[in-house]
Amino acid sequence: MWTKRSYDAVHDWPDASKRTQIKEVLEADDLHDVVERLESATTLGEWYRITREASKAVGSAIVKQSANEAEKELSIAAPG
Repeated sequence: MWTKRSYDAVHDWPDASKRTQIKEVLEADDLHDVVERLESATTLGEWYRITREASKAVGSAIVKQSANEAEKELSIAAPG
């Protein structure tokens, strides 16, 4: 089942250095099929479809919360 943690994790899939951690998170949430789909994908198109599925599954409140957290992290990291 998609959770906020797995939703956040799947967005980092393009970063190959994080994939082991991402797989652990997804498998802990019983999303083994998602891991298989991501590993067998030949383009980022499948990753994009999965991120859209995750957004629908977790709902708008989680999506908004994750976006707000990402924005805060970017603000901290940005020189200014």
